[in-house]
Amino acid sequence: MLVETGLLGLARIEILGAEPELLVNRGVREGLRLWKIRRVDGCTFTAATWERDLPALEAAAADCGCEIRVRSLRGGSRGRALFRARRVLLAALLLAALLLGASSLFLWEIRVVGCEKLSEGQVLRALADCGVERGSFWPGISADLVRSRVLTELPEIAWMTVNVSGSRAVVLVTEREEKPEIVREDEPADIRAKCAGVITGMTVLNGRPMVQPGDAVLEGEVLVSGSMESVTAPTRAVRAMGEIRAETRHELTAVCPLEALQIREPSRSNSRFALQIRKKRVNLGFFHGKGLDECDKIMHEYNLGVKGLFALPVTLIREERHPRRLQENWADREEEMKAALLRRLQEQIDGEILSSEFAVSRADGLLTVTLVARCSENIAETAPFAPPG
Repeated sequence: MLVETGLLGLARIEILGAEPELLVNRGVREGLRLWKIRRVDGCTFTAATWERDLPALEAAAADCGCEIRVRSLRGGSRGRALFRARRVLLAALLLAALLLGASSLFLWEIRVVGCEKLSEGQVLRALADCGVERGSFWPGISADLVRSRVLTELPEIAWMTVNVSGSRAVVLVTEREEKPEIVREDEPADIRAKCAGVITGMTVLNGRPMVQPGDAVLEGEVLVSGSMESVTAPTRAVRAMGEIRAETRHELTAVCPLEALQIREPSRSNSRFALQIRKKRVNLGFFHGKGLDECDKIMHEYNLGVKGLFALPVTLIREERHPRRLQENWADREEEMKAALLRRLQEQIDGEILSSEFAVSRADGLLTVTLVARCSENIAETAPFAPPG
């Protein structure tokens, strides 16, 4: 009965008229199915029938002086339409599943993990040379072959592996550690001055001091000799060790073209969006106003898919352009250059800056900032042993 209701359609009707029983009797004679017939009043009957019999009943009702009103309708044409819609939806879902399954055989997202010295772009370019890039058919990729070729092209990498999950690839990289300098403790050596200065303090652990506090020394001068003399034994060569502190003077200079003084205008930007489908890009908008040479360009990429599971061959790109203008803001640029010079000097010395002075000049289209600083630092530097002449 449920199958018949879904295919034929069940209609519940009202028969209105002076003699509604005439229509009921005629329907029985003509083979039109009517059941659950109930009299509501003298002029109204209710009944159930198949949807396919409604047109014949309506024609017979006109001959009998009656009217038919459909109160509800289940199955039939509505059920078949719904079934067709569901069938189309199921076909669409099946097609989407097939496309997703086919798409999962290609790489649409590649992430590099473990890079510190090398940039991610260098690793991605090396992988692209090996055939590992967006759109690559990953079942045809040999991880061992890729690893061998990348390690040959990038000697800074000690170990690498490619893990593929669906359409995502995670490249794990271990960079090669620099070999430490091998120092032989029994190898003779001197301590020389790495820069000129006035000695303020000495701590000699091994070797023969050649200077004393208050002496002025030049760059390269021997401070502690590895030649040890003795009145009871012959002269022997040792590895000089110690710390020699001195007051030094340093001078650093920074130069910047005046026409290069540019700043970015705040809180002003233009944006446009684009779709990248595989390797083809489709722009969804256009920039207006200033040209690209007068703006800073920032790009944001969003890979479509489910993070950690799969990625789709579609990437949403948002581009921002921030206009900038020329401005002669000498004070800000001078402060930036002064701070940079102080940082550079602090990185160079093994000590502290006691005092500093700056000289600024603007000539021939250049902004020149000079730092003159007085420092207290360790000027000891290990040098090859030089036997006394």
